[in-house]
Amino acid sequence: MRQNRWLIAIFAIALLTIALLPFASNLPDGLERVAEMFGFAEREQQVYYAPLRDYTLPRLESFVGQAVAALVGISIVSGLALLLGRALRKVNRKDD
Repeated sequence: MRQNRWLIAIFAIALLTIALLPFASNLPDGLERVAEMFGFAEREQQVYYAPLRDYTLPRLESFVGQAVAALVGISIVSGLALLLGRALRKVNRKDD
């Protein structure tokens, strides 16, 4: 029963995130803004390949790409949080 509540909460957060995607800013973040201000943005080098660069999928640079990238991110973070919670609960039970 408790797990169902978590899944419902995660699903609600995912839907809310997707609903708010059209309102996300296209302006550069703080680091990009400073790089543009001081003129070293053009020297940017790609250190590693980011699969969801700029929160989109490479071939879907529209709302659909953003929505899928958001769902992937939410799924990964939620899954890791649930696994960490279970691991900590097992450790906590052993201490009792």
